[in-house]
Amino acid sequence: MIANTQTTPPVKLLISFLRKMGLPLLLFAILVLPLFLGKYVSVDVKAFLYTLSLSMKSLLLVILPFIIFSFVFSAIMNLKSGVFKFIVALISMIFISNSLAIFTGFTVGSFILPKLAITTHVPADGQALLAPLAWKLELKNWIPNQYALIAGFVLGVIFSFLKVASADKAAKKLNKLANTFLKKIFIPLLPLFILGFVFKLEEDALLAKALRTYGPVFFIVVGTQISYMLLLYFLAAKGVFKTFFTYIKNVLPATITGFSTLSSAATMPILILCTEKNLSEPAIAEMVVPATINTHTLGSAIGITILSLTTLLAFGHPLPTFYEFFEFGLIYALAKFAVAAVPGGAIIVVGPLLETYFHFTGEMVGLITAIYMLFDPFGTATNVTGNGFFPIAFSKLYDFKLTNR
Repeated sequence: MIANTQTTPPVKLLISFLRKMGLPLLLFAILVLPLFLGKYVSVDVKAFLYTLSLSMKSLLLVILPFIIFSFVFSAIMNLKSGVFKFIVALISMIFISNSLAIFTGFTVGSFILPKLAITTHVPADGQALLAPLAWKLELKNWIPNQYALIAGFVLGVIFSFLKVASADKAAKKLNKLANTFLKKIFIPLLPLFILGFVFKLEEDALLAKALRTYGPVFFIVVGTQISYMLLLYFLAAKGVFKTFFTYIKNVLPATITGFSTLSSAATMPILILCTEKNLSEPAIAEMVVPATINTHTLGSAIGITILSLTTLLAFGHPLPTFYEFFEFGLIYALAKFAVAAVPGGAIIVVGPLLETYFHFTGEMVGLITAIYMLFDPFGTATNVTGNGFFPIAFSKLYDFKLTNR
């Protein structure tokens, strides 16, 4: 009996290979391959994929307010202390810390990026551009994201104070539904969501020049993230180098774990252990770290801000002034309470804000989403390191009562 020696079809081998690549490498391939293979793809196929991306975006914008409300409401309800003063102090410091990182990113980006002379080709009026097909899905978003954000905050604080059991159950259920949508539906479809916008950029002769922009920006983003973390820990150590190096040495295992796993949530157990070594009261880490792991994200605060400014320049727009950026920065800091614990969760939430405040197009959102995902290992490592700093600073400002623990 002759054994079956039929080989696996090349298409199946390719699909299997892409699955093993992981999301960041897959997105890298989606960004680069159209530069070389775009000319072999028909305009009709590109138009179909672009229409699909626009339709997915329209659907996401309708669902996003409910996702934002769910995550903000559950994040506030998950503050287990039940002490109103503790909740208000924690929320306030998270907001202030995120805001400082965002405005640091704006300051660095505004100062350095113009010196890079970033330019790109903007097609002239009348030049043939890739257009979507007639069946594009267009849905009206009836609930502004800002309203969902504020409602989640207000109701979360009220019910945390009142300790209503049914509200706690509702928060958990809403969080589960929102996570299910993002993890089971949107994240698996994220490459397809980006692909249509990438082909739009390639067909409009924008992709190659836009991508060249982000090479030097990588070093600006990562350099700023590292410098900011070192400054925070140095301040926490009150300028004492011995204490500073001890803080860094203790948190470093969590930083490396965050870099390799791309997940702050997966890093939380080791982060708690590392942070306990930097505290006089180790129990504080158990109280604070779980409450901040997905809301206090300094890496994405710096990274997305600088990438947003880069994208504006790359598409021929001027940088915003501080006063033009100010409202966006505060809303972005508030929106961080709605970030999901999924890859690219921050950029999913901030995308609509970029459209509202800086008039980002779908292609600009698609491009910055893919670029941000490539930078994500460094952003996650910074998020984790920042969450190691937060309990140290918070413990110095808030009078913990741990006698009952």
